[in-house]
This record gives sequence, C-alpha cells and structure tokens, in this order.
Amino acid sequence: AGFDRDRGAERVFRLSRITGKVRSRAAKYTAEVPDVVTVRETVARWAGESAERSALIRLRAGAGYPLRAKAAAVREGAGGEGWDELEIPYGHGLDAWLVEFGPDVVVLEPADLRADVVDRLRAVAKG
Repeated sequence: AGFDRDRGAERVFRLSRITGKVRSRAAKYTAEVPDVVTVRETVARWAGESAERSALIRLRAGAGYPLRAKAAAVREGAGGEGWDELEIPYGHGLDAWLVEFGPDVVVLEPADLRADVVDRLRAVAKG
C-alpha cells in the first residue's frame, strides 16, 4: 500500500505485477509515514466490501482457510455432511477468488455472484 502521486490517493499495488527495477520518475519525494498501515482494510474498501453486503457460500469442511478467516459467520455442518456454511463480505473480485477453491466451494447467495462463478468455471473448463 502506498500513496499514488499521479492519482493523488492511497492505492494498493500487487507485487506480482511489478517487474524490473523500481525507480522514481520525478524529483525526490518525501511523505509522512503513518503510524498504522491498514492494507487489508484499504483493499476491502477498494473492493467495495461492507458489513451490509455479504455472500452465503457452502465450503467443504477442512478447506478454504482464507475464506474462513474472512468470514463474518461460520456454521459448521450447516451445509450438510462434510460442508459448512459461511457468510463472507461481498465485493469486487469475489467471484474470481471463489473460483480458486474449485470443488470445495458452492455459492448459495446472491444469485448474480453464483452465476459469475459458474461462468468463470465454464470458461476454465473450455480451456
């Protein structure tokens, strides 16, 4: 996370997208370093996540630790034998993230998120 001088705002940069030597394009720049850096909160804000908006998913028991860590609620066994139900914050990019868990996750609600995940999985299957 850092301050983007071109956009004049706090931004989050994916390290995997930074290639080559990092250098400043302008004169020397100094900025006050904050006492606390809240990268997770910044990313959640950018992704449009909020406490008012959540998704309900079914997750295979023992799988998906990152989803469990982000969950507002976990109901063990509520998804049937071997499955738990989780409420997780719903924001930009959640469909792509859920696809990464493959057969260990099923989206129950909202319907548009479920459709987006199914579309992504079909695209991967067509490969």
